[in-house]
Amino acid sequence: MGHTISEVEMKFEFSRTTVSRVCREYWESGKTSHLRHHCGREKIMQERNQRRLTRIIKRYRRAILPQIAADFNAGPSTSVSLRTIQQNIIDMGFRSRRPTRVPLMTARHKALRLAWACQHRHWTVDDWKHVAWSDESRFQLYLPDGRGRVWIQPHESMDPACQQETVPAGGGSVMVWGVCS
Repeated sequence: MGHTISEVEMKFEFSRTTVSRVCREYWESGKTSHLRHHCGREKIMQERNQRRLTRIIKRYRRAILPQIAADFNAGPSTSVSLRTIQQNIIDMGFRSRRPTRVPLMTARHKALRLAWACQHRHWTVDDWKHVAWSDESRFQLYLPDGRGRVWIQPHESMDPACQQETVPAGGGSVMVWGVCS
């Protein structure tokens, strides 16, 4: 279009090398674009390796990064660095988070809750007005030690493999009880 390479470089803020390469390709082949599918270094971790890494993480959620890397490198694929594995784990959407704390619920507890809900599912608003609601909360004075971390994706917070079960009386605490009706 009659512009110099320097003018194009200044207007579009590309490097002089890039502008001259594109101009040269246009003069030689007449093409205005070049699809560079294979530019840059080829990725070491292909999709198959990422699926394998996902299986390793989901098998043992509480593994630390060096354990994951050792397990991955023990397999048939090429050995990769700890940093490469860490970057791929992050790219796949996993984050190291503390597990969601949930009360320990046995099958018996779940069955009792379901039976209670089935008995009261037909209650009206007036029926619920005659119920006194109470709750108690325990505040721990000392946080328990040993609360580890777990590899988790955003939609997996309530997955049982990503949770840490708790039991009552884990140290000094204060109990507060309240009721309303």
